[in-house]
Amino acid sequence: MNSKQRTEDEYLILEQLSKGDSEAFRKLYLFYYDRLFHFALTFLHSEPASEDVISDIFFNLWKDRYTLPSIPNLQAYLYQAVRNGCLNVLKSGYVSKRDELPDTDLQVTVSPASPLDELAYKELTDAIAKAVVSLPERCRLIFRMAKEDGMNHKEIAEALNVKLCTVERQLLLAKAKIRKSIEPFLDPHEEE
Repeated sequence: MNSKQRTEDEYLILEQLSKGDSEAFRKLYLFYYDRLFHFALTFLHSEPASEDVISDIFFNLWKDRYTLPSIPNLQAYLYQAVRNGCLNVLKSGYVSKRDELPDTDLQVTVSPASPLDELAYKELTDAIAKAVVSLPERCRLIFRMAKEDGMNHKEIAEALNVKLCTVERQLLLAKAKIRKSIEPFLDPHEEE
């Protein structure tokens, strides 16, 4: 879905929500819950605390539904709300940062033609997943927001309250590290 289409769809959902449409709220909740939960988890490293933050945000969305059509970019707004909620939780001392939780695997939807291709493909996707997991926390977060959530650089910068150049540098770093980890899988003639 392109950015203009996403904005039009969001505006329609926000309009429906502002009129008290509980089905529109359910769709919004189901669409964003997992990605917002994982985003909160990167800050809090606590599933219960992350669930609380997301629940509060959706509760406030419903409570303030009449003002929703005035939000220019819902996705950036939600990520920023989660970030602020997590920071408030951390400031309150409700939860302390723990060791990093293991990351979920990247999902890939290409099916190889032969068993040998399938094995090579699995090794490649495993190498990519390991490379993503090994990225520094902020770099990994920005990479996933861009690749998995489809956010553009400006939206990520707004959601994380960082400069646009920081997002761009982190994405370049992520791509370089991932490319280095998959070099053994690349055709040597392909790089020339």
